[in-house]
Amino acid sequence: MSPPCRPQHDARGTGGCDAWQGTVVTNADTESLATAESGAGAGSVEINIWTGLRLLLPFARNGWVAFAVAAILSGMASLALLGPFWVIYRVVDEIVAGEATRDGMYGYAALAAGFVVLQYGLMAIAEWTGHRGAFATLEQLRLRIGRRLGHVPLGFLTNRRSGEIQRTLSDDIERLEQFLAHVVPDVTSALTTMLFMVVWLLLVDWRMALASLAVVAVALPLMAIGTRRGSGKLGAYTRAMARMNASMVEFVRAMAVVRTFNGTGRVFGETKAAIDDAAEYEVQWSREFLPIFTVFFVLVSSPALVIVPVGLLLWHTGQVDTSTLLFFFIVGLGFTLPLLRLLNVMTTLAYLGLGARLVRELDEAEVLPEPAEAGRLEGSRLEVRGVDFAYPVRDEGPRRVLHDVTFSAEPGTVTAIVGPSGAGKSTLARLIARFWDVDGGAIRIGGVDIREMPMTQLMDQIAFVFQETFLFNDSVAANLRLAKPDATDEEIVEAATAARAHEFISALPEGYDTQLGEGSGRLSGGERQRLAIARAILKGAPIVVLDEATAYADPENEVALQDALSRLVAGRTVVIIAHRLSTVAGADQTLVMDEGCIVERGRHEQLIAEGGLYARMWEAFSEASGIALTGGPSAAASLAGEEVSS
Repeated sequence: MSPPCRPQHDARGTGGCDAWQGTVVTNADTESLATAESGAGAGSVEINIWTGLRLLLPFARNGWVAFAVAAILSGMASLALLGPFWVIYRVVDEIVAGEATRDGMYGYAALAAGFVVLQYGLMAIAEWTGHRGAFATLEQLRLRIGRRLGHVPLGFLTNRRSGEIQRTLSDDIERLEQFLAHVVPDVTSALTTMLFMVVWLLLVDWRMALASLAVVAVALPLMAIGTRRGSGKLGAYTRAMARMNASMVEFVRAMAVVRTFNGTGRVFGETKAAIDDAAEYEVQWSREFLPIFTVFFVLVSSPALVIVPVGLLLWHTGQVDTSTLLFFFIVGLGFTLPLLRLLNVMTTLAYLGLGARLVRELDEAEVLPEPAEAGRLEGSRLEVRGVDFAYPVRDEGPRRVLHDVTFSAEPGTVTAIVGPSGAGKSTLARLIARFWDVDGGAIRIGGVDIREMPMTQLMDQIAFVFQETFLFNDSVAANLRLAKPDATDEEIVEAATAARAHEFISALPEGYDTQLGEGSGRLSGGERQRLAIARAILKGAPIVVLDEATAYADPENEVALQDALSRLVAGRTVVIIAHRLSTVAGADQTLVMDEGCIVERGRHEQLIAEGGLYARMWEAFSEASGIALTGGPSAAASLAGEEVSS
């Protein structure tokens, strides 16, 4: 149990947060909570063959006509596959009976060739039809998930592990193609072949048919046992593989930092441990089913062990003729081959089902309810009243992050939110943009609860500048135009100039047409931030939320960033999340958060005089940066107190 939030000190004499006992989760825990949520989801239900099939079948509904046609054609191709065996049976029968003729043999050869051509033709059409239906289904699925992602809480996206959604949209959905285009036709073909061969063999000679089926009677239970054991370990195995892949990607991405600090051995040791764990799970997984499948493969590959002695015994006693014996030696020995195809299908169903579950979770993600009509706002005053919030974590219950947070921010003012790492600052900022819905209390803009606004209206009211800036693989102009799709070139240049970005953009090889990307290696962190500020300026939203926008800026870039920020915040309702207290010392009000509560509030000078948490933070900051304890830096004054015309 975390300690209670301390009573709030308000430099203006207002009341504050009462002492509260509760479980508090810090911002630093957010990523681990997301990981725990994901991990719990991944491991809460073990995926086996039947659950995999149950998860996969709903995806076949949209293209059921194409898949049904593909299945029928696959069945017909399987019947055509039996044609050459029938031809061989007739040839052997006529040769033994002494009735074979040259013309008859040519006719049988042509008939066998016709069956082969028919089989391949039907299979080609079945494959084409199945793939066409599969690709159409995947297209609709991706579009549907894309539309859903536009309406899920933004917190749903930020709480996912790195690459999880990308993997689901690409790899896991592609696995569905394997099921839709391959598994359905393969199962149909294998079952059809076995069914008709059983009937055919029974009609020719029931005793030899039972000898052929003896192998199947033993092989099928072995296949069921082996797949059940193997699929039972699949969840743990795939999670181990995911951890290994994540560790390897992290190791490669961090190589520059790792080598700089001479930590290659230690970090690679962690990666090696993940690789070893994955290998160990793979060995354990193999041990579960390899012994059984070895026996299965021996049986399926050696039906002659039963057919040959039984056939020779019946032939020797005169109960079957030579043509029947040769027929079973030819056809009966190939009777078990469809079992191998079924085995391949069964062993992939659980693996495909795991991906299908992840796709379904994304496809069925809960969307935030929103009204059909926009609310009527009265200004851009931001009100946060009695907000409680807890991150939901599966199997563990909610984890408290914020409790009874209350403040208001007037238009044309700057509100700074500071506090120790993990105090809940960034979570509060994201609640303003409705990344999640609050558990208690309300957040209002212009007198309207943000839950009563369509998301498009809410997003029109807020411009966010995050600590991490995402840039698309597109031109500089296109990245800026994200904020205002119909912006003219002149408006883009004006916003970039106000953000102190025009100079370095003009120095790029193709200026505003220069192609950027998520990595944007040609831009420094400060330049990327100024592009984000330019985007926010271009948007022109009345409320601006800055989340650690200058956290990693170097001194030279910070001057440019402060100038750009001062132009961005002029005349707007501004909320700033900051670690560098120098950037917010001139704010109109400063909220000091600790353990999910606002414990102090007031202006810089008032909070220093109080001698509380803020004063201690300022003293520590001053000692680290050499700023006098009693003086506020000019950068903060320019940000919060001066309006710079753009």
